[in-house]
Amino acid sequence: MMKTEEKFKQAIKTYNKIAGIYAKYSEDQLMQFQLSRFESLLPGKRILDAGSGSGRDVGYFLEDGFKPVGIDLSLGLIKEAKKRVPKGEFLKQDFRKTKFKDNSFDGIWCMTGFVHLPKIEIKKALKEFNRILDKNGILYISVKNGTGSKEIKQEKYNNEPRTFYFYEQKDMEELIHETNFKIISSESNDMWVELFVQKKD
Repeated sequence: MMKTEEKFKQAIKTYNKIAGIYAKYSEDQLMQFQLSRFESLLPGKRILDAGSGSGRDVGYFLEDGFKPVGIDLSLGLIKEAKKRVPKGEFLKQDFRKTKFKDNSFDGIWCMTGFVHLPKIEIKKALKEFNRILDKNGILYISVKNGTGSKEIKQEKYNNEPRTFYFYEQKDMEELIHETNFKIISSESNDMWVELFVQKKD
């Protein structure tokens, strides 16, 4: 049976293979309402897009006058992002342990960044986010709603395997409280759990 880290590395490998197709399909899935709300809550202009994929949201933040940095572990997606958003800054980094200084960002946008991580790894990432967020910094998270994990292959992505982890709203709220954040809002529907949270003083 494949270990957690191996599953995560497999997902990165898959994104490297399907980067072009993935970028094309994800281009139109802009989360306009969530992005606008996130921007309205920010105490400053510095944003980290954690799991920046094809760079779509970094492009959006740039257009709105913010100072975003995108990080991802897939070099294939970073390459796509640089091609699609030439003015954007994209770095290969693991958001569970970044190279940024304490208090580097006013906001962290983590839309689907956690979908390939088990709970223990999400907790590591949240602790790291707390470290690199400045005072009153805002974090947005979305995860797939449900329980357990599942390997998914999709025809549009050449049936390359990716393991997804599913979380219920209460699981995410627990993790938030354990990692020194306060919840601004927490919502769920059949597919997603979404949270806007703020770093505690």
